[in-house]
Amino acid sequence: MGYVAVIPAAGLGKRMGYDYNKVFIQINEMAIIQMTIEQFEKDRNCDAIYLAARKEEMDSMIDLFSSSHKVKGVFEGGNERQHSIFNVLKNIPECEYVLIHDGARPFVSQDILFELYENVKHKSAVICGVKVKDTIKRIEDGKVKETVPRDELFVTHTPQAFSYDLIMRAYSEAEKNNLSVTDDAGMVESLGEDVHVVTSNYDNIKITTMEDLIMAEAIIKRMVDHHV
Repeated sequence: MGYVAVIPAAGLGKRMGYDYNKVFIQINEMAIIQMTIEQFEKDRNCDAIYLAARKEEMDSMIDLFSSSHKVKGVFEGGNERQHSIFNVLKNIPECEYVLIHDGARPFVSQDILFELYENVKHKSAVICGVKVKDTIKRIEDGKVKETVPRDELFVTHTPQAFSYDLIMRAYSEAEKNNLSVTDDAGMVESLGEDVHVVTSNYDNIKITTMEDLIMAEAIIKRMVDHHV
């Protein structure tokens, strides 16, 4: 028994100047969401994949993955990312472990997936990310208040891995308490549970802006040039 992947893909491309979902943008003749799903399809530890999509795009998403042997369902997303994920979690069969991953983050590596899965089996909540490269300063009233030590800072990526029971409890409590967070681990943290960390890599970008799209094309070119 492996893990189940939950992938929210119900957003829009407003920040990129598009009036449709950015996950359908094509890079190198493949939609971003197809690139993302492909990484999970290649992982032998991934048993099933479930997506959240905008209501008007559900049929398109279902058609896109009609031949996939791991995509088992597409569910309607909500107004916010956390609503989309909770709707998927409530509708899938119970499982042992869940990896939650952004639909617009297509360069997650097999190494990251392996590390997350191996760790979540023993630690119940595991996230991945990278160290901050830049100097970070806390600003107040237009002046520098504090320079924050970089070795204490961590840029969070997805996937985030959880035991099924823990993430369901975290989402249920968040809904009951009207808690709004920017990532799934935040809900687990609110329960007072430990969240562990493994290393991601700097290629594991989320495509949100036109600059990210340019970077994505550069990553693909480098992979092609080096036969990755």
